[in-house]
Amino acid sequence: MKYLYSFMAIFHKEWIELKRYWLNSLIGFIIYIIIFIALFTGAQYIGQANVALTESLEGFLIGYTLWFMAMGAFSDTAHAIVDEARKGTLEQLYMTEIPFVWLLVSKNIVSTLFFTVFFIVMIYVQMILTGIQLHVDLLGIFVVLFVGLFSLYGVGLLLAGLGLVFKKIQNIMGATQFIIVGLMMVSPTDKPILKLLPFTYTRELIMKMLQEGKGLQNFSSEDYGFLLFTSVLYMSIGMYGYKVAEKEVLKRGMLGQY
Repeated sequence: MKYLYSFMAIFHKEWIELKRYWLNSLIGFIIYIIIFIALFTGAQYIGQANVALTESLEGFLIGYTLWFMAMGAFSDTAHAIVDEARKGTLEQLYMTEIPFVWLLVSKNIVSTLFFTVFFIVMIYVQMILTGIQLHVDLLGIFVVLFVGLFSLYGVGLLLAGLGLVFKKIQNIMGATQFIIVGLMMVSPTDKPILKLLPFTYTRELIMKMLQEGKGLQNFSSEDYGFLLFTSVLYMSIGMYGYKVAEKEVLKRGMLGQY
């Protein structure tokens, strides 16, 4: 039961922070919408003379939303751990009887729930603003995102491990953001090997659901296999990398230092 209680405590903490700092979240959402409108208007203007570009506006809407959410997902874990270390509360988390790995997994699950809700809200707002109609399968989107986001959390754990050792990793995280942009642009349809990249196949399935109206029943066991495999693979790599960095930091006695 202690694992359930710790999960509920993390959920409660995240919910309190979301409510307490609602203004920051609201301003971030407004800035996101303003940038989207500016980019969409430019793409729409260019696409007036190009049928192919006009038809790709749906893909632009979905891709921009997925990119924004992916950026938040991979940086969420790294920022949280580095921030805990900076505030000096990371040692307290390690002193609890609950394994720190479970606390990380619990935070990732809670973050996934919030990110999925935000994604659906952003999609609906953008549909209203642009007049574009998409097929929104709430259950299907939730399931695919819930599984797929863990591949990005694995990347976040690797960055968090670097943050524990080197303390400041802002430039590394900035470079990783450009890599995420690349992941949002590639398509596994052209080169199947791209399915092994983090979140790439998740993006592909979400695009098919929103553009083509496909549901969970329309995907094959191979689709689900690749989705689950990439999430488990990168989450495992992230966990291993973080544990190696954690062991080094504990050996040096640097856990509580900034």
